[in-house]
Amino acid sequence: MRLSIAAAVAAVLVAAWAAPAQSPPESTRRLEDLSRAFRHAYEQAKPAVVLIATARTWRLPRFHPQVPEEEYQGMGSGTIVSPDGYILSNYHVIAGADSIAVTLADRRTFAAEVVGFDSLIDIALLKIDAQKLPTVPLADSDRLQIGDWVLAIGHPLGMGSTLTHGIVSALGRQAGIFDPSSEENRYAIESFIQTNAVINPGNSGGPLLDLHGRVVGINTAISTHTRYYIGYSLAVPINLAQEVVDDLLTHGRIVRGYLGVSMESELTQELIAERGLALDRPRGVYLSGVKPQSPAARGGLRDGDVILSIDGSDVNHSNQIQTLIYGRDPGDAIELQILRDNQPLQRSIILGEREDDRRLAQGHQRISRLGLSVERLPVELAMELGFDREVATELGFNRGEGPVVVVAVDPDGPAAAKGIKPRDVITEIDQERVTSLQQFVRFVSELEDGRSALFWFWRPDDGIDVRSLMIDD
Repeated sequence: MRLSIAAAVAAVLVAAWAAPAQSPPESTRRLEDLSRAFRHAYEQAKPAVVLIATARTWRLPRFHPQVPEEEYQGMGSGTIVSPDGYILSNYHVIAGADSIAVTLADRRTFAAEVVGFDSLIDIALLKIDAQKLPTVPLADSDRLQIGDWVLAIGHPLGMGSTLTHGIVSALGRQAGIFDPSSEENRYAIESFIQTNAVINPGNSGGPLLDLHGRVVGINTAISTHTRYYIGYSLAVPINLAQEVVDDLLTHGRIVRGYLGVSMESELTQELIAERGLALDRPRGVYLSGVKPQSPAARGGLRDGDVILSIDGSDVNHSNQIQTLIYGRDPGDAIELQILRDNQPLQRSIILGEREDDRRLAQGHQRISRLGLSVERLPVELAMELGFDREVATELGFNRGEGPVVVVAVDPDGPAAAKGIKPRDVITEIDQERVTSLQQFVRFVSELEDGRSALFWFWRPDDGIDVRSLMIDD
């Protein structure tokens, strides 16, 4: 008996439905496992990744009074590292900002304060007034290997939370992203994780994750000439960033070891031949200079020495030495193996502290002893006080310059005894105009111990007032 066409089709469908489903091939299962790992890492980290929005008012030169002030809006990402509101980001995300707003994954928004930063590695630590926040665990970035899978989370181009993936392409990468002509960047440390995980403007400050969802780096920059992604991304290793957090929470400032040498970035075959070095291949780091009275000089290092290892770790690039020294404190001892006049030698060096760092530390200590807490004058408070462009111009402030404001006064301190109050705007010290918070701290550090200095204040109702404060260490 012949079946109808419809009956035949129905029989085929019933047979297909009843047949056992074929298992996906092994290669597909492995890809599905990788996808699950990506999802797990993303779900673990996403609640701790925040959007950072900054605002800054450009103060135009006093010789262009007819041009209105303009407000610049910036955007980046951040990574919550403690339940009580500490957030890691990049220094360049918040540099010069008059206000910082942090939006959490649950859409709550908080004003953020800058706890501190280290511009040399482009890391900043922020704080918001919140508790019981989600965090993401930190990994040991020293254990990363080229070829490891990594994931980047952030808020690129204002599009919202975004996940991208790639592999570690290089470690300890020097990329030349810091402007070498800038005084601030003269000692910049570049030892980046390079990856092909896609990041774009807005990703800066977000985490770079391993497959377990742990932070291995803070996404920082793109190696590009267009400002947009073309294949290489850079992240600060989390171990370096953790040094910033530890220093700020322990000491209230960055504490770095200091050696005091100038180095060739790489020892080349040409330099080996030129200097007549007995090396079978390019290795080690060539010292082109040793600063007088520096820890290196006191430890017996000389121009022309080649550092082969530090504490048993071989070094072949200047940034390797910078990174190793960065993780040490002043007073720590390091053991160097060097090559001098083609003879191997051992040298023990006691690390010191950079003079700029020492002066800033002294300045902060003196300000505290005066009974003052100060910060850069925010735009919102300047407007509230009436410290407008006309007042700034009259007092001689140019574009990008700004005074500091007193935010707290110890009632039992010298400043309170002289009548100094919160919201007083400090414009000069000994007739030197205060143009930034960092400059103010340096001014205070350089004042002569045991003598009085004149602090010039601006008040909304009284205009300029002057108070004499004794500097006493």
